[in-house]
Parts: sequence; C-alpha cells; structure tokens
Amino acid sequence: MAGEELKMFGWAGTVFGILGALLVACNLGLNDIGYIFFTIGAMFSLTNSVKMRDNSNIVLWAVFLIINIVGLFSYIK
Repeated sequence: MAGEELKMFGWAGTVFGILGALLVACNLGLNDIGYIFFTIGAMFSLTNSVKMRDNSNIVLWAVFLIINIVGLFSYIK
C-alpha cells in the first residue's frame, strides 16, 4: 500500500471515529449509526496499523473493533 493510501486509511479512521463519537454523545437517537461509524473507523485504523506494522496500535484497534461490534449487537438487541 502506498504512502498516500496509508494516509487516507488513517484519516478515514479518524473521521469515522469522530462522527461515531458525536452521534453517540449527542444522544440524538442515532446510537446505532454511531456504533456503525465507530466500527468502520476502527476497521480503517486497524488496517492502517497493520500496514504500518505498528503492534501497539494493532492491539488497540483490534480490541476497539471487537468492543464496537459487541456494542453494536448489544444495542440492536
């Protein structure tokens, strides 16, 4: 993956993470969409970390991804 693509994955993770946080924090009844955005952001950030071989962030984003998936399914139930 080229340097520009890595930057795009990193920024996509950041943008989706921020949007997810805002949707959940603002309590607008959009928590389900917020969790989806959190999950997408975690996937982008995890992919970026894997490509950069950044082990500490791989662990962080893998755990966040699992937590986001659990949160999404818990919210849906």
